[in-house]
Amino acid sequence: MSQSYNPFYNIENPQLMGYEYAWSSFMRGQGLNNAIISQEIGQSWERCRNGRIQMNFKGNTSNTPGEAPNTQETFLKQTGGKMIADILEAWDNDCFYGIITDAHGKKLFGMSNTHRNFSKKLEKVGEIEDFSEGCAGTNCFSLVSETCRPFATAGAQHYFECFHGLAGYAAPIFSANYQMIGMVGFYTIAERMDEYILSFAVAVERAIENSLRWFRSQALVEKATEEKQLILDTVSDGVVYVSDSGRITHNNRKLTELLRMKNDSLIGKDISFIITSPPVEELKKYPFSSQYSKCDNKVSINNTLGESCQCFFNKYQIAEHEADRNSEIWVFTIYSDIKKLAKKLYTGNTSRYTFQDIKSRSESMRMVIELAKKASSFQVSTIIEGGSGSGKEMLAQAIHSEGPRKAGPFIAVDCGALPSGLLESELFGYEEGAYTGARRGGKQGKFEMANKGVLFLDEITNMPLDMQAKLLRVLQERQAVRIGGSDPIAFDVQVIAATNKDIISEIERKNFRLDLFYRLNIIHIKIPALKERKDDIDLFIRYFMNKFNPKGDMRIHPDAIQILRKYDWPGNVRQLENVIERMVIIADTRIIGRECIPDEILKSVGEPVGISVDLNRDETLEDLCRLYVYKTVERYGGNIRRAADALGISRATVYKYLKTMGKPD
Repeated sequence: MSQSYNPFYNIENPQLMGYEYAWSSFMRGQGLNNAIISQEIGQSWERCRNGRIQMNFKGNTSNTPGEAPNTQETFLKQTGGKMIADILEAWDNDCFYGIITDAHGKKLFGMSNTHRNFSKKLEKVGEIEDFSEGCAGTNCFSLVSETCRPFATAGAQHYFECFHGLAGYAAPIFSANYQMIGMVGFYTIAERMDEYILSFAVAVERAIENSLRWFRSQALVEKATEEKQLILDTVSDGVVYVSDSGRITHNNRKLTELLRMKNDSLIGKDISFIITSPPVEELKKYPFSSQYSKCDNKVSINNTLGESCQCFFNKYQIAEHEADRNSEIWVFTIYSDIKKLAKKLYTGNTSRYTFQDIKSRSESMRMVIELAKKASSFQVSTIIEGGSGSGKEMLAQAIHSEGPRKAGPFIAVDCGALPSGLLESELFGYEEGAYTGARRGGKQGKFEMANKGVLFLDEITNMPLDMQAKLLRVLQERQAVRIGGSDPIAFDVQVIAATNKDIISEIERKNFRLDLFYRLNIIHIKIPALKERKDDIDLFIRYFMNKFNPKGDMRIHPDAIQILRKYDWPGNVRQLENVIERMVIIADTRIIGRECIPDEILKSVGEPVGISVDLNRDETLEDLCRLYVYKTVERYGGNIRRAADALGISRATVYKYLKTMGKPD
């Protein structure tokens, strides 16, 4: 880092300014600013510094030994590459770089549209062959590889200074057995950063996964006629079997849903019944797609309402069975409208949860949901109060999803994450030239962005008092003035505020304005802590076990469930979710026992940690050895070899203790 480095030089976004400040402080040895930098990024910075990664990055090569690409990588490159090419064509008015990597970060495909809008900053992305942390420092791909979930990095969130002018968005690609096999993402310049690009990367990742599932299920489809329908109905694309005469012999449920028809109403009809363009005779001349190479021809199909749907079209040959001789599989993938989707990318955010997603069978939560539905119907200001991890934002999203404003955006702001100056510009926006480094043309505030929708003010009790006064005035007037501006901008927004503190106590301590409370508190919802609704613990355990063990081949021992029931769960549902995920990961057997429960939970409920020994009993050293061996074998589900390895003794010795001394009392 040069001595003349100015962290605020040529920065147009207050959020990026905060990242630069935090990064500069970290590089000077002043520690991490946890209010600005997330835990995952901070840990990555620490690993980079401890690994003594050179700061003079000049491009890299892959650390992975050179091997011929396998069929899986070929699929990711060809199918994902085709999708990215269409996206970049749609984004022809901006500069982006699309990337496909393997699970470790080795680049499989890269493409930019900077031939139209050249950006020197994106040249650095094209030089990267390996996005792993050890090669490229902290970046969106290295964080996805570490966490197995979508991630975005912007500006100085990157460890290398030469990437501070960039913003990246990446999502993991999973196989049918839930193994991460690759990543897909996009890079643009930091000044064009937009949180919705991450959602779009996730959409592309799911499109790739659906294509992969289709290819994997194709062999099963060919087995027998009676099995076809069951398998076809699991495919997320529209599928038909077409005879040599052009008649439909089989179709799946997805296609009839798209066409608004009954499941069997297509059988026997000519394929031209659903295709409007191009002519069917032309489609019959198209080449067949292979397992890992698609043609992705564009077609239009019409439903019974006369609505046209744009699709990718592919056809496949099937095995020469008597019943299927001279038949073809035609696949319609609802993805070709990617350009339209891309152009809608910047129109606003949306909510993901509904009231149906809120899992509970307690009476207290039933009343909470009923009250939330009233807030949704009447579109009134609402305060949601609940402990950390209790699901406040989830409830706010449900209010948005099922109310009259569901077509509008859902915008969330963490009121405690930014200092007062940056928070004001985020909420109200600013005009061009409002301060040094202000974006050309100015910037919309969150109130403007949330117009006709919902603005979610998370942890509002952490908002500085001076900002509370400004917020109150804006809520009263229902209009805001950008920083550096003079003309008020009207808005129509439903405000939902949330806090993990007792808001009445915060008012009494003079930490929160009473008049702002009266303005927001038309409906006041208190989410009960998990310890107050113990009946929901079993429900959540089953839900999270299904989530983290989709195969269903593991279960939690009843004794372990009893321990989990007794715990108070200060972190509420989020803590329970994390504990269940941890137990599934570390379990060595299909029966998850108390040994997988974190020690702090065992101690809290008065359960012994490790193997229990009663020192009041007269036991010899041999007795203790016998007990330890037996408990270890029990821990590994009766697997003698694994128990012996864990104890550092031979299997014969284990058998000796089990056979000659018998089962301990």
